[in-house]
Amino acid sequence: MRLDALIHLVVDSRTQAAPSASPTELSAYIVPPGGAGVFAGRTNQLALFEDGGWTFLTPRVGWQAWIADEAEHNLWTGTEWRRASPLSSLGAERWGINATADATNRLAVSSEASLFNHAGGDHRLKINKGAAGNTASVLFQSNWSGRAEFGLSGDDDFRVKVSADGSSWHDAIAIDRGTGGVELPGSVWAAGENLLINGDMQINQRGFGGGALAAGSYGVDRWKAASGGANLSRSGFAITLNSGGIVQVVEPALWGVASFAGLSLTLSVEGLSGGNLSVAIGSQSGTITAGAGHRSVTLTPAVGDTGALTVRLSPSAGTVNFARIKLEQGSIATAWRARPLAIEQMLCRRYHWRPDGQILLDAYQAAAAGARQSIGMPVPMRATPAVSFSVSQEINVQGSDRGVVAQSPERAYAHVTAQALGRVRAAFDGVAFDAEL
Repeated sequence: MRLDALIHLVVDSRTQAAPSASPTELSAYIVPPGGAGVFAGRTNQLALFEDGGWTFLTPRVGWQAWIADEAEHNLWTGTEWRRASPLSSLGAERWGINATADATNRLAVSSEASLFNHAGGDHRLKINKGAAGNTASVLFQSNWSGRAEFGLSGDDDFRVKVSADGSSWHDAIAIDRGTGGVELPGSVWAAGENLLINGDMQINQRGFGGGALAAGSYGVDRWKAASGGANLSRSGFAITLNSGGIVQVVEPALWGVASFAGLSLTLSVEGLSGGNLSVAIGSQSGTITAGAGHRSVTLTPAVGDTGALTVRLSPSAGTVNFARIKLEQGSIATAWRARPLAIEQMLCRRYHWRPDGQILLDAYQAAAAGARQSIGMPVPMRATPAVSFSVSQEINVQGSDRGVVAQSPERAYAHVTAQALGRVRAAFDGVAFDAEL
């Protein structure tokens, strides 16, 4: 009778807490927790109806049973009755592949990789949540501590978040579910924005032809020689730095921040050859190693690096060649993206403007009377600029009283005083307005 019961064991249920009121000689159950009546205290035991009464057997590891009401094959592991295969429509409550599943992680996989393949067409991985306030996301961990997450986190907008410690999280990207509009909550300027002006050295209002620059002297717009001077040349987008260093001063206010201190900044160049490039950002320094393609170094200005930030590039040794200098927020060097020429010129003219051609003041005035011509700056300069000029032509001009004077960052004026009644003329050449740092 016992062999007849246990060989090819079939039980009616493993969830029925109390025995059937009218069992037969074929009745058998796996007693669930909370058993009632004669099943009380018999959790996980086999209950067999034999000779008009119930017999209870404690299972041994490896015993197997077919659960009739679940159409599922189970086995006893020594601690639980577990589905032997998740092939039925009911599936398995837990499944571990080279791993141990638990009540929270009911599917656990330890593997070098996981593959979800199509079955002849599309394949979609679906993650469904219960309500808008819940989370449906993919979480990336480092040593079981969260570092990045994307998905629907706490609402129905798509977000990408990052964390340095698994506790404090920062939204990096947020996409509005209604409009598709993208926000970068962690950035005060556009992703990949170049904080340097004229990084490809294509704007050259001073007409710098290459060669030596004295310390502090500007060549192409926004780039000046470091304290030891510099010697550089350009050919198209290629920059050759023969010796010394070049410097650009970056103003935080231009980019909408009070200070760059504590922000990770990445400086990159393209196609660095001839040697390594030494880089200083504020008080921090590093090296870009020579090599093809995009080359970069990430530095974080110190707490004391407040106000205008000095960026310096110099060869570690010998002559170096590179192109397209870029400084951006974050630790990832993004591809070069030129600003529209008009915007780049506007940014340069905030610091230096050299008008094309002459400024001509031509009028009829009484003796000792003055003539004035207002000059509007194409872009408000960062401060009231200093003015330099030369005069190539003058008529009836009182020698000590003609010139160009800046009144404000927005306006300047040219003026002459008549030496005698009649025509007054002055042609101002080489005029330059300078508001460099």
